[in-house]
Amino acid sequence: MQRQICRREVFPLIATFLCLSFLGMPSSARAEGISFTLSSSTVEITSGGTAVFFGTVTNNSGTDLMSSDFFFNFFGYDFALVTPNQNLGVDEFSIPDGTSSGSVDLFSVTLGAVSAGSSFPVEVQLEDVNLDLSDTQTATVSVPSSGDGSGSGGGTSVPEPSSLVLLLIAVVAALVFAQKTKITAL
Repeated sequence: MQRQICRREVFPLIATFLCLSFLGMPSSARAEGISFTLSSSTVEITSGGTAVFFGTVTNNSGTDLMSSDFFFNFFGYDFALVTPNQNLGVDEFSIPDGTSSGSVDLFSVTLGAVSAGSSFPVEVQLEDVNLDLSDTQTATVSVPSSGDGSGSGGGTSVPEPSSLVLLLIAVVAALVFAQKTKITAL
């Protein structure tokens, strides 16, 4: 015997399907979303320095947001030598829906000890508390080659004097230890 499906059974199924479909959509499909614009996508610094990236944030999320409602996702960078930090939201201000902020300090990138002439890209994406995502942008930190006073000239690196002192202490300690073990072995 075949059972007929009535409207009272179909409507809840369709409503449930549509709700789940809406929740599964990427947030950018639900709203115009958010974006950010970098004043400069490349910043030059010296080895071991910190680059600060300035820019604007545009809020088209459908709701007013505070600067602390945004956070940056950083990825695609050398984790051993590059340390990105969010600065947006440290000083809180409002970004009403449909507006852009003025130029603000968005984030900074600190480099470890790197050689002159090297560049380090960082993929950056802005997200808000409503899970809206911006397009991904690439921010690049570069260490200029010699000639401008900020590079090392690309020659052979010379260890710092403190490193040489530590090496000397380690050699002396090893010799003393070897001498003591030689005496006790006899």
